[in-house]
Amino acid sequence: MLTLIVRAAILAALAAALLAAAPAARAAVPFRSIQSAGPLTQVALGNEGSCQVAYRGDTRFELFPSSSTPADCGTLIAVDGVLHAPNFASHDGTATTGLGQTTPFTPVSQSAVTGDGTSGSPFKVVTVYDAGASGLRVTQTDTYVVGAEVYRTEVRIANRGGVAKSGQLYRGGDCYLQESDAGFGFVDGAAPACALNANNAPAARIEQWFPQTPGSTFIEGSYAEVWAAIATQQPLPNRCLCTQAIDNGAAIAWGFTVAPGATATFAHLTVFSPRGVSGSQQPAATPPVFGPGGIIGAPSNRQCLSRRNFRIHIRPKRGQRLEQVIVFVNRRRVAVRRGRRVSAPVDLRGLPKGRYTVTITIITQAGDVLRGVRRYRTCTPRRRPPAEVRARTA
Repeated sequence: MLTLIVRAAILAALAAALLAAAPAARAAVPFRSIQSAGPLTQVALGNEGSCQVAYRGDTRFELFPSSSTPADCGTLIAVDGVLHAPNFASHDGTATTGLGQTTPFTPVSQSAVTGDGTSGSPFKVVTVYDAGASGLRVTQTDTYVVGAEVYRTEVRIANRGGVAKSGQLYRGGDCYLQESDAGFGFVDGAAPACALNANNAPAARIEQWFPQTPGSTFIEGSYAEVWAAIATQQPLPNRCLCTQAIDNGAAIAWGFTVAPGATATFAHLTVFSPRGVSGSQQPAATPPVFGPGGIIGAPSNRQCLSRRNFRIHIRPKRGQRLEQVIVFVNRRRVAVRRGRRVSAPVDLRGLPKGRYTVTITIITQAGDVLRGVRRYRTCTPRRRPPAEVRARTA
């Protein structure tokens, strides 16, 4: 295992090499970066399943290497005796030799950052990559709501081959918590964390992988032990070296079996809380603003909108009282409504064919502010032929 002094020397040498390069060095692995007021001011997502995070006020990133993007963090999949992983060797620094032999994921696509950072429209990046020749395709969706101490990762594994595939899905990383390469551990149920204090007592900064899909296993220990446990391609040992101050990391894992043509989906939160608030105590995710369970009824935006004049309907939940509903089209206020059950018109008639952003802001009497955003693409409605033409073609 590398000592902290050796790790520091490697990092210093890496920084010197980067500064000496001309022009300034950039990561060899492409990535998308969700940037916001935070407290997670940057969530960087490699196109091959890796990650890195910046926390407001910290001068270094939260995962090792603390000056590189992406970092030693992300998704790994063991299947058919092969361990598939991000392309760590092509990063601007890595300490993942404990993984042994790995096969880098093959990038397929990565979306731009979408959404506006609200609970109704979180920032989102969708990354697609293949696990070598296994026939497994991974669609990873990462979302962040401004103001939250967590970001959410959903990993969907699709079997594009002709036989069932079984294996292990891992999510984890090498912690660099609060600008330090050493820390203690903490476990909440099956959710391991790197922690400032042993067993998070008293509660202080933690960096945690909190599973939302049941059936996971976990590990917290030295970063080398975490990579070595993943290298076995087996479930993790459900162990935490919680009272030892070490150069640590943590990971969670799920076993999976996916039939041909089927998918399996797993989700978790990555928590960065200076107050030591575990994922189980984080505020519950706000229900979707749109859709069957949402408060706003509006036309779908999956296809172009031929009917340019429509109404949005607000459906308060039981016990919820509305103070005001404000509707904007391309940032221009078009309607203000009050009442128990309200609707408001959206009239795009007379506007040229194009894209329009409809924003609905709902203020409740309790002081809550809900915001939904939909972007519509208008199109010219299909005209019916004259009656005489229809008669001739009948």
